[in-house]
Amino acid sequence: MFSFEDKVVWVTGSSTGIGRAIAIVFAEYGAKVIIHGNSNLEEAEKTLNTIKEKGGEALLVTGDVTQREQVNHMVSEIKYHFDHLDILINNAGTMVKRCKIEELEQKDWDKIIAINLSSIFHVTQSALPLLKKQDKAQIINMTSLAARNGGGKGAVAYAAAKGGVSTFTKGLAKELGDYNIRINGSCI
Repeated sequence: MFSFEDKVVWVTGSSTGIGRAIAIVFAEYGAKVIIHGNSNLEEAEKTLNTIKEKGGEALLVTGDVTQREQVNHMVSEIKYHFDHLDILINNAGTMVKRCKIEELEQKDWDKIIAINLSSIFHVTQSALPLLKKQDKAQIINMTSLAARNGGGKGAVAYAAAKGGVSTFTKGLAKELGDYNIRINGSCI
C-alpha cells in the first residue's frame, strides 16, 4: 500500500478536474497537500474542504502561476507553513481556445505559452530551494498527447507549449539529478 504520510505535495491548478483528483488522492494517502487556485477560488475552496472533511491536511495558496511575483508569494506561504516540499506537480494549464493559425492573435499565443509552459518554469525555479531540502524530492510535469502528435485542428499553440513541457522535463531531469530530485512527465 502506498503511503505519503508527512509528505508535502503542491498541485498547481487543483481547483477542478485532474488537479483536484490528484490532490484528493494524495491526501487520502496521508500527504499534506497544497491546493492552488487562481481564477476559480470557489472551486479551490471546495477541493480544500473535501480534503479536510476526509481528515486530511491541506493549505490553499492562490495566485497566477504565469506571474513570477505571485509564484514567489505562494512559495513563501508554503515555506512558512511546511518549510519544505517533497513533491511538486505542475498541473496548471489549459488550451485557452481552439483557433486556426492564421486567425491566432499574438495575445492568445502568449497566454497559451504562459499558462502551459512558462508557468512550469516559474513554479519549478521558485520552489527549487524547498525541494532541495529533501533527500528525495520529485517533480511531475503534466504534458499532453498533443506534445507528440501536434494536437487537433486549432490547437497548434497548445501543442507547441506542451511539446516545450516535454522537452523542459527531459532537460530538467538531467540538470536536477545531482540534487536527487526525480523528474517525470505525465501525458494525459
